[in-house]
Amino acid sequence: MKTPDPSQLEVNDYVDRSRRMHRNDLENIPAFWIAGLLFVLTNPPLILAQFLMYGFVAARAAHFVAYASRQTHEVRATFYTIGSLIVIYMALHVLFALLM
Repeated sequence: MKTPDPSQLEVNDYVDRSRRMHRNDLENIPAFWIAGLLFVLTNPPLILAQFLMYGFVAARAAHFVAYASRQTHEVRATFYTIGSLIVIYMALHVLFALLM
């Protein structure tokens, strides 16, 4: 039986980066699903819904590419912020629709 090499326990940058990307998606995509569903139920204009939905997907895809290609934090944060602002807008739209 072969003894495990202690270097196997060291952090692998590729694996750790993949784990962080997956965790980031798990933190952001469910919020989009919920906000998006509620947003669509308010019957928004089609062009607005398309702009926001496609915009979020494009922002998340750009964030993924930036993360996978080891871009700076500022580049990743730009795409993250765009996606977050879209989700916040949809949530606020739902709240205002409920209050009006």
